[in-house]
Amino acid sequence: MVEHVPGPLVATSAAKGRVTPSPRHPLKGRQHNKPMAKKRLYVVVRGDRPGVYRTWSGEEGAAKHVQGYPGAVFKGFTRREEAATWVRSLDPQVLPVARRARLLDALETPAGETGIGLSARGEEDDRVVIYTDGGAIKNPGPGGYGVVLRQGKHHKELSGGYRRTTNNRMELMACIVALETLKRPYSAVLYSDSAYVVNGITEGWAKRWRRHGWERANGQMAENIDLWQRLLELNEKHDVEFRWVKGHAGLPGNERADQLASEAARRKNLPPDTAYERGETNTVSPRLL
Repeated sequence: MVEHVPGPLVATSAAKGRVTPSPRHPLKGRQHNKPMAKKRLYVVVRGDRPGVYRTWSGEEGAAKHVQGYPGAVFKGFTRREEAATWVRSLDPQVLPVARRARLLDALETPAGETGIGLSARGEEDDRVVIYTDGGAIKNPGPGGYGVVLRQGKHHKELSGGYRRTTNNRMELMACIVALETLKRPYSAVLYSDSAYVVNGITEGWAKRWRRHGWERANGQMAENIDLWQRLLELNEKHDVEFRWVKGHAGLPGNERADQLASEAARRKNLPPDTAYERGETNTVSPRLL
């Protein structure tokens, strides 16, 4: 399903900007509509590969990045100034701060004959790639988290643990530590083998819990509210795409994060997971770790 954003140039389907004409008034004669100006660029805000494109179709076009993508948001323009105004007008819920800045930078970059200046490549290549994992021995028990961050030639690894905690809390903590490491708004793709974490973000579960005072549909309070609060705030600061990956499937980054988490859980003299040990993980304002 394509998400529609108000405006005369919003594509109403994943086909090339097709607009259905309004029915003629029965008492009026034939209407002569002025031909629409040719669109010279397309902005993909939400799609397989967000960015700015000079063409609709073809290998370098925008169509392949929105067709079949759930909730795609895109729009065609005749002038860059119009595109920039539209990008600035979008709500942060639709267009996070980091992605907005990158799209505006792309719109201000003159395009060469090949149009590379308006491609999505710069945005994709600059994204931080994050692998996270976490777990607890015997669950609950001693637990650890592991993080691998990569951006171009840069590489960083992080890990930590607690003396008594749960699998889900360590999966959440891995994501929190990873995103807290980014000191300014970034665009990132985060890989996790935790369906609990990934679905909590991508399916909107955590936001709904927060919106309803952290109460779930069954009337019970959500678990790990202290960590979900922190993760949602970080996710709103950064432009993060959460992706689920199968654990122990040979993905190097995920395997390394798993190794870091396992090693951390076996360290001596681990600190307490205060909220968990005090039974405050499903209270609205618990003590944080």
